[in-house]
Amino acid sequence: MASGAAKPGGSGAAPKPARGAVAPALRFTEVLSGYMAVAEDYEAGYRAGRAAGSRVRYRATARIYDLESFLRDPQHAAEMTGVVDVAGLGRAMLIEAGRIELFCRREDRKVIAYHLPFRQGERRYLLRGEKYIQDDPGFDVWKDMTTLYAELVDLSGAPDGPPMAVGILRIGPLSALRMLFTFRGASLRGTANAALRFLLFASRELRETYGLLPW
Repeated sequence: MASGAAKPGGSGAAPKPARGAVAPALRFTEVLSGYMAVAEDYEAGYRAGRAAGSRVRYRATARIYDLESFLRDPQHAAEMTGVVDVAGLGRAMLIEAGRIELFCRREDRKVIAYHLPFRQGERRYLLRGEKYIQDDPGFDVWKDMTTLYAELVDLSGAPDGPPMAVGILRIGPLSALRMLFTFRGASLRGTANAALRFLLFASRELRETYGLLPW
């Protein structure tokens, strides 16, 4: 298994919407892509995957149904739905019971953790990974927020064994900008209020880690 491997789990499944709920309090969509291959570590997997054209991409929407509960939850878990593309395996494979945990703690490290199960035919797979939110020398907040160290696991084969592939997925500047325009709430006013509260939450978490930021 790759060094620093991300593990699925944490607080379990993201909170489900209340009965009769029509829309989440907040949702937003992100797209990450990169390369993965069999390797000993993420960087090597990215390089080998890029050389082989083994591209991996996902487009997923995070849905927060109860913003108050989300903010109180130490794991800050939200549901994720969308699709995964894996070269040589399939395209537009539906994510089933996916989740994201934002600014949660793993062994004294702050991370953004992803758990994205999907199927291809009768076989079940898992794309999992973490963004490492940690202050290193230099201005590294952008790199940390846009870099996902990922693993692909065959859940129908040996789910506890080595991953099928490891690598790195990233979101580029244009995609990050587009993501800001995907924030939606239950109403126009709800969108503004929920988005502001979410962004204030994210800003506090980043300031806690990186100190003074230019925003």
